[in-house]
Amino acid sequence: MQFPSYSAFRGLKAGAIGGIVGALVLGILAGLSAFVLDQEVFYVTIAGKLGFPSPFLTGWALHFIVGVVAGGIFIATTALFKRFALDTTRKSFWVGLLGGIAIWILVYVPITDLLAPADLSNLMFDGGSFIFHLVYGVVTALVSLSLIRRSVRTKTTMVSR
Repeated sequence: MQFPSYSAFRGLKAGAIGGIVGALVLGILAGLSAFVLDQEVFYVTIAGKLGFPSPFLTGWALHFIVGVVAGGIFIATTALFKRFALDTTRKSFWVGLLGGIAIWILVYVPITDLLAPADLSNLMFDGGSFIFHLVYGVVTALVSLSLIRRSVRTKTTMVSR
């Protein structure tokens, strides 16, 4: 079942919430991976290198801020480019994978290259982060689709009354 198109603003709002959920899932995966590999979580390392106080707390705060902003921009962009609009679960899954790849390339790789370049040469770390960003993209897109569908239903219900 397809739904009417949504505005970039609606996409921004749904994507911000979807980005929080996606960042939470990515954070859990990253935390488990860091524990298993006996490494520090990426955002904690970045917060420390940037000289933030309490790197653990500020690192996780930074992680969620980036997740919200990236999710909002990602889903708002899907509203502007109708070919990528979230209208079915299947399409949202594939668009989410593409979004995860784009966010990994546009956000993770440059920041890592700038602040933790050794991490880019670690295939285990880099491969894991790539997969985690794919998961982030899919979770963000599917949660956003659910929110967009809910808002369309609510709007339709209100109009028909």
